Amino acid sequence: MFWFKSKKTKGLKFLDGATDIHCHLLCGVDDGFDSLSESYELLAQEQNAGLKRVYLTPHSMGAEGAVVDRQTHPRHHKKKNISPVEENIPEDGIVSSAVLLARNEAKYDESARLSQYASEPLGGYSNQHLKERFEEYKKYYTGGVELRLAAEYMMNKELLAKVQAKDLLTYADGVHVLVETSYFAPPVEMTEILYTLAVNGYKPIIAHPERYLYMTKKDYRNLKATGYEFQLNYLSLTHYYGDEPYERALDLLDNGLYSFAGSDYHRISTFYHLMPHFHLNSDRTDKLLKLFENNCTI
Repeated sequence: MFWFKSKKTKGLKFLDGATDIHCHLLCGVDDGFDSLSESYELLAQEQNAGLKRVYLTPHSMGAEGAVVDRQTHPRHHKKKNISPVEENIPEDGIVSSAVLLARNEAKYDESARLSQYASEPLGGYSNQHLKERFEEYKKYYTGGVELRLAAEYMMNKELLAKVQAKDLLTYADGVHVLVETSYFAPPVEMTEILYTLAVNGYKPIIAHPERYLYMTKKDYRNLKATGYEFQLNYLSLTHYYGDEPYERALDLLDNGLYSFAGSDYHRISTFYHLMPHFHLNSDRTDKLLKLFENNCTI
């Protein structure tokens, strides 16, 4: 169980009953989790901390933006595949949970290899492919966290085509959609993409704006005034991404510019190593809890 620690808010749980609207737990589709075992372990830990619902939001960067290669990306290591037919069944017929999970890993991997979409690059899966992997992922999950699927779209020309075709994985309300940019420079189409989303009935949520070092305070205010919404990576409040995103996150939080909050988990070590060191004063805690309340509305 993890808590906010401060003189006025010591003992306040922040994941109790919460919805996480941004994470990369869907296995083998981007630079997030590789294995069901680690992904399910994180869900179990978050469930113990009170998490109620999670949106799996894999990167959708399009063929142009997908740079995560199956063979060369350092995090997409080869897993040991255990065939369900190679394991000896005990005489009593009882199969251990570890063996069962290993079998499910093998089935999950095999279904990915046999998919009609198997040639698509990591980080650039089509919506149809992501839906297929999500359904396969849910087959083997036995925990109590409600699973939903959305996506984190890179703002590029391919996203424009998806918007015009209304081919987006939105949140449950059917209108909010998570978008991102490079951390160092905006896409030339950014204004056009956000406008096109809006005129087509979508409400863009800009993921982790505190990490976009090219943005100024004026940029943030202008985007917010135009009606676009911001999602805080609450890990930014632990210095996880460095001092600059930390300071920006505090400023955006203090000035009420965020609408939502998410974890953006890519690996389980983040949860174990950083969350025990989460510190906020009571005013910022209240603001963050309000963002979690907003998460439940989409």
